[in-house]
Amino acid sequence: MSICLVLTRPVFAQASADSYTFQAFNDSLFYSYKTQLDRALQDGNADSIYAKQYQLAEFYKNAQIYTQAVEHYKLASEEKTQHSELYSATINISLGEIYIALYNYSKARYYLNRSLDFSVKTKNLRIKAKSLQLIGACWEKQENPHKALAFQRQSLAVYETLKDAVGEASVNESIGSVYEDLGDFKKAYLYFEKAYVYFKAVGDERQVNALNNLSDIYRKTGDYSTALTKTYQALNLAQNYANTHQITSAYKDLSKTYALIGDFENAHRFLLKYEKLKEDQFYSQNFSQLNALQTIFDTRENEAQIALLQEQNKTSKARLLALSLLVFTLIASGIIVFYLKKKKRQAALDLQLYKQRALEAELETRAEKARNLESEIQLKTATLSKYSLTIAQKNKVIEDVSGTLQKLSSRKRMDLPAKINEIAQDLEVHLKEDNEWDQFMLLFEEIHPGFVTNLNEKSLQKLTATELRLCLLLRLNLSSKEIASILRITPDSVRVARYRLRKKLPIETQEELAGFMLNL
Repeated sequence: MSICLVLTRPVFAQASADSYTFQAFNDSLFYSYKTQLDRALQDGNADSIYAKQYQLAEFYKNAQIYTQAVEHYKLASEEKTQHSELYSATINISLGEIYIALYNYSKARYYLNRSLDFSVKTKNLRIKAKSLQLIGACWEKQENPHKALAFQRQSLAVYETLKDAVGEASVNESIGSVYEDLGDFKKAYLYFEKAYVYFKAVGDERQVNALNNLSDIYRKTGDYSTALTKTYQALNLAQNYANTHQITSAYKDLSKTYALIGDFENAHRFLLKYEKLKEDQFYSQNFSQLNALQTIFDTRENEAQIALLQEQNKTSKARLLALSLLVFTLIASGIIVFYLKKKKRQAALDLQLYKQRALEAELETRAEKARNLESEIQLKTATLSKYSLTIAQKNKVIEDVSGTLQKLSSRKRMDLPAKINEIAQDLEVHLKEDNEWDQFMLLFEEIHPGFVTNLNEKSLQKLTATELRLCLLLRLNLSSKEIASILRITPDSVRVARYRLRKKLPIETQEELAGFMLNL
């Protein structure tokens, strides 16, 4: 008993005022139900005994104290009333839900099949719909989606006959879950959407779970942006409803989605929130269960003391020992689960740290490649500028030679003027050839791909070949003097050409022509 006290103190220390209020309410409810059952047993009315046993069983079920819940359900079913079969079918459904929660699906199906047989025999559609839905849930948990789908569809058909919109929405959500397991995300989305639309329209809290399901589909189909939007909506709704289970689910989904898009910082942040809230829920659940067990213990201890005064001390000690063992087992199990989850969380954090380091290495590699590419572009740009200056120098040399030969051609010598004039004419022909400009254009397009295309698209009028060459030289950020040398025209002609070019381009008055070319 001392072990129990040592382990439960931190739980009580962490409980808020709301937790104590809630527990006080539960204690009051338990004592009320227990008192009502005792009175019914004294009166001996079978219907009243059934109702009170069922009421107390529901209390234990909600508190997740399933052993006591099953005991009281079975005691309720033993009462012989005029509605015994209907009561038994209702109890069988509750027992099925308990065994599903305990992962004992074969036993759950046993009770649910009994309630289904009753519904078929008596044509009770409501019992039938619920039984089929829960049997489908059993098969889904046992990873048999086809059987699960068959039962859920039968359940949906019955709810449609009953015009039970709540039941339809609930089954639509279950069917969507099965299709999600099958990987048919399109159908899963349609059924989840049906459930969400209904729950949202009536303001039902279950819309949060439906919205979380929709975000899962978006995440699994790669639409991470929509998945994040839907999950944040679900988180806000869950916070409005103070639904810690759905808040936890939203944190987990946000962590997964951010990890998938490579935002490991946010993924890690929401993972920590998820683990923290999960841990708080774990302690809160243990707190509620321990207090419920404590209430039961106190009640039974009082009964044992009465029995001690009436009979002997044996019964009291046996019950005390059984309850102590139960509490000890529960706490020990909780500690083991907490330790395992802590190890799992640490493994997840290590994995995310590894991914983050890998991402940093990849980013560094890409940065290095970008630097190399920038160096290569600078080298090619320098080559192009040097090439353009070479053209200018060559043109100057050819022009000088041409001028000299023309002067010689004016001298009065036999046949010499004609010969020299012929050479001058050949040089003029070479000066007019565009082969070098063709090579220049190819090299320019390699360094600045798409420049000519963008220029032609933005031009208000078609550009001539000379104007296009002027644009290319301006893009290389050459001076008017250098451009005049390359194009074999005077600097004044360059200024006139620049003025005419501006009229053909969408340039603001204060904007520089060279700046326009550099930004194109």
